[in-house]
Amino acid sequence: MSKDKVPSAKRMEKLWSAGQFACPECGFQIGLDTLELMRFNECPKCKAIFYAPQRVKDFYLFAPAGGGGMGSVYKAVSPRFPDRLLAVKLLAREEQGNPGNIHALLNEAQVSGKFAACEFLAGCLDAGYDNGEYFTAMDYIEGERLDKRIERLVRLPEPEVIAIALHVLAAEQHIYRHGFLFRDLKPENIIINEKGYAILIDFGLCISREHALNPDEDYVSGSAYYLPPERLTGQGEDARSEIYSLGMVMYHALTGKTYFDASEIDALAKRHLSKLRVSTEAKLEEISPPLAAILGSMIAQEPESRPGSFEEVFVALKALLD
Repeated sequence: MSKDKVPSAKRMEKLWSAGQFACPECGFQIGLDTLELMRFNECPKCKAIFYAPQRVKDFYLFAPAGGGGMGSVYKAVSPRFPDRLLAVKLLAREEQGNPGNIHALLNEAQVSGKFAACEFLAGCLDAGYDNGEYFTAMDYIEGERLDKRIERLVRLPEPEVIAIALHVLAAEQHIYRHGFLFRDLKPENIIINEKGYAILIDFGLCISREHALNPDEDYVSGSAYYLPPERLTGQGEDARSEIYSLGMVMYHALTGKTYFDASEIDALAKRHLSKLRVSTEAKLEEISPPLAAILGSMIAQEPESRPGSFEEVFVALKALLD
């Protein structure tokens, strides 16, 4: 199937109910029972190579679109959402025995549905368990994930990183005003769309502000390179914790490397909490002094030393951009 060719959900549904699938190139109808679903197959008539879809609930997953540690993402269509290209995430089979990961995946729809429309957020449309798969569905965002952009460009220009941070802060503020904390800021969860907007995705770790202040988890969730020190020690989190994570993401985008280079979470945790922490000034010396000053305050180890609100960081960064 060509990159820009999106199948008709209604036609897909009609053929599927008849046990058939039409080759995207020549239209030849092939029995589903003869195909390897969610694999590339060869059309017996025109010999074209195509991806055989799978149905999960009423979503037809017709092309792979990427993946991460917890699972894979697929482009999809659904008759319930006509004329919309969707992204369906499936929890990896090996993670289906992990209650924490199942909760994180299914938490997306429940939580993101509480937020009104925001141009910097991609909320979940549906989630559940069907056909042996735990899944979430959202609108597919045409663009580039921030981690992929960093891999491609290595170091992003300061004005671009500041603009991304402003968009993320707007999304974070929107979530915060609705009584929640996002709690999973990392480059993999930020997509730069075709308009240049930074869109926040994946609400698996998003919880209420009250719960964040009084955590009761028995395990630490989140990417170790970006999570705030207070999560490692079981302390409560607030807006300042999100500001810390954003600072770590900005540092990665500005320098092409994570602030910490430890390969294991245990070693990384020790570095976060060590009294012998590497000088922030030395780490930030390759960043312009005005931005380094803001970034240094954002990633201060003690929450009391960080900016107290999203608005404060937004105003400071906006002044630099202006």
